[in-house]
Amino acid sequence: MKNVIFPFCFLLLISCKIDSSKTESTSDTILSQNLKNETEKSLQYGPNVSAEPYEMKLDIHEVSDAVYDLEIQMLLYNNAYYASSNSKKDFKGKFTFFIEDTPFFTLKNNLIETPLLIKQSDSESANNPLLDWIRVNTYYKQQLEIKTLEDFMVRGYIQFTIEPRCTLEKIPVMIKSENSVVKFEIDRC
Repeated sequence: MKNVIFPFCFLLLISCKIDSSKTESTSDTILSQNLKNETEKSLQYGPNVSAEPYEMKLDIHEVSDAVYDLEIQMLLYNNAYYASSNSKKDFKGKFTFFIEDTPFFTLKNNLIETPLLIKQSDSESANNPLLDWIRVNTYYKQQLEIKTLEDFMVRGYIQFTIEPRCTLEKIPVMIKSENSVVKFEIDRC
């Protein structure tokens, strides 16, 4: 009987040893994969830079009863730039803010750009005139006076050419009032 039990125990011991080595090997592989993924993530240095050349944020602030400031914030990335709304040269890609005519409100004053534009020489032009390029994050303000208490929604757009990508961007926007709460936002429709 000892002759039968001893080989059986030995066989059982060897089979357990083989299974545990497979488990250790599998857990080592998973651990090594996790370590590799963490190492790849840690090798990405510097800030997370947007793939897009710009980001636009809209906001509205009540100045006084029925008078609001519309704010447009232009954040530039990856050396992007565009032509100022205050540029003296008349070309299609200049920063423009347009809202449909409406009896619900009036736009007061002109679009105010902050900081003021930076004049730079344009080497691509034949006679090298001064053009007005925006190369820094910029705020725009437009004052709005509401003439009604009823709800409304008025559409418009913000248009500019983003360089050096050289694409005409036309961002649909809307100004709306619901239950006397006025909003200025990008029109996602």
